[in-house]
Amino acid sequence: MRITGAGRELCGRTSGETAPITGRIYDGIPAEDLAVAGRVLSLITERADAEPAPLAEQRPARVVEY
Repeated sequence: MRITGAGRELCGRTSGETAPITGRIYDGIPAEDLAVAGRVLSLITERADAEPAPLAEQRPARVVEY
């Protein structure tokens, strides 16, 4: 999957528009704390992404007839 030119333009525009808000939100938080939070959230995401696979294997396949 690749981002289109229009997608890049939209991403750049919205990033620029939200930068002041993002700056205020993160202002004063030490870089070390942000790094720890990033690692923790990555681990949580990784674990959450791994959860549906076992559940999907336990469910019987649905048969849809038309």
